[in-house]
Amino acid sequence: MIVGAPHIIMVNFRQTSKIRGIIISISFLVSYLMAPVSPVTAHPHMWVDLNSQVVIGNNGKAIAVYQEWLFDDFFSTALIEDAAKHSNGIQAGLTAEVNIILEGLQAYNFFTLVTVNDEIVPADGISGVDVEIRGQRVWMSFTMQLAKPVDIKTQQFSYAVFDPTYYIEMFHFDDAVVSFSGNVPDGCSATIRQPNPSSEAIALSQSTTLDDDPNQMIGRLFAETVLVKCQ
Repeated sequence: MIVGAPHIIMVNFRQTSKIRGIIISISFLVSYLMAPVSPVTAHPHMWVDLNSQVVIGNNGKAIAVYQEWLFDDFFSTALIEDAAKHSNGIQAGLTAEVNIILEGLQAYNFFTLVTVNDEIVPADGISGVDVEIRGQRVWMSFTMQLAKPVDIKTQQFSYAVFDPTYYIEMFHFDDAVVSFSGNVPDGCSATIRQPNPSSEAIALSQSTTLDDDPNQMIGRLFAETVLVKCQ
């Protein structure tokens, strides 16, 4: 569990060239990264299905974003195989591996870009980390605290969950509805705005050169945005 991460984790997404190093540091992914890649499907190489929820404090302000990540079959299989080697069993192994992932992503705001009136709000650590196997896939959840409460009644609040290099594609489930928890003000709703990448961005995503020279801005072009509004 990662709680109270320092505020210096505010992310400049132009400086995420080390993100692949975070992923590569997990031993079971080395073979995945070495696999041949078709030029037509150069990026993404991994997929994560999402659910998210806006957490509201007692004062009616947004204080956190709860997230659920469901990793793709290939990644999950490798993760489960690696976790099974843990001396205390597979659940302990999964917990250890997920902690490695989250500790690495701490410096990158946990792949979550939160904006209030177009200004970035950094994370202030995470809590409530959980992991389990659902079907044949690995599921994890956590709550990401915001560095400051957001008055969603008077401020424009939005967030996007994405890998800046687009190595990993991260979308909410097709039928996902972003909900709220806590002391929610009246008239609040959340919508998921789908990305609309240009033909140039799509062409860039299909270039295998991205594996050798990652573009730290492309991921935002393929990211969903959750827009919160209170009437």
